Amino acid sequence: MEARTDSRTGVVIATIVGLVVLATLTAGAVVAFGSSSSSPSASALPGGAAPSSRDPETADPATPSPTASPSTGPTSTPSPTRTLKGTVDDGRHRGDLRYFLLAPPADAEIYGDEEGTELSRSEVADSADVKQALATHGFKAAAQRTYLTGDGDYEVSAQLVRFANEGSATAYYNAFYYQGTRITLPSSGSPAKAYRLSSSSAESTGSVIVLSHQGDVHITLSVTGAKTPGKDLLARLLDKQYRRLKTGR
Repeated sequence: MEARTDSRTGVVIATIVGLVVLATLTAGAVVAFGSSSSSPSASALPGGAAPSSRDPETADPATPSPTASPSTGPTSTPSPTRTLKGTVDDGRHRGDLRYFLLAPPADAEIYGDEEGTELSRSEVADSADVKQALATHGFKAAAQRTYLTGDGDYEVSAQLVRFANEGSATAYYNAFYYQGTRITLPSSGSPAKAYRLSSSSAESTGSVIVLSHQGDVHITLSVTGAKTPGKDLLARLLDKQYRRLKTGR
């Protein structure tokens, strides 16, 4: 069966008074690099919303664009056998970044390569401006894996982006937010920002996006389904991904 392609729907860039704004993964995503002392025109921004270099507590939910993936379903493959190698030492991750991806459940159906997909800087942000911004933060590698849960309730996607050092990953996390409704997850000891995005599809309630970082790696988790995922489920997924990055296990 043909592997499903990356679920990202495109990139829109606006550069205003030194501020680069990126819309990625869904139409509600905004990444701000740099700062601005003046308020730019909303018409130049994705969805007509003004950008901010700080994380808003709440915002009107954005309607994500339809996914760019074909209609083919996930591959019926078992949970991946770990043949990849990776090490972590005091937050510095080395080896194949796919090694650190959130492991899917044994009964999950994985889209594409069961070990995950390596992403280039262009694939993370298909724009010269954003590629430069990623380079400024010391982009090193990226990887992603998406799977459908065994009960068919949720599609879960994990994307990791490794930067030059922990400070760069932290700065990227601090600049990254979504124009959606901010939700609070149960405390788990890891940094976390979560957003609920509305959906235009009758088959989905929308996506919940969870952002975090561990050491020199930025984390983006996306959970989409016919019913809204509970906060406990989101916290468990983040805890597993964070622990995988922190311990290598």
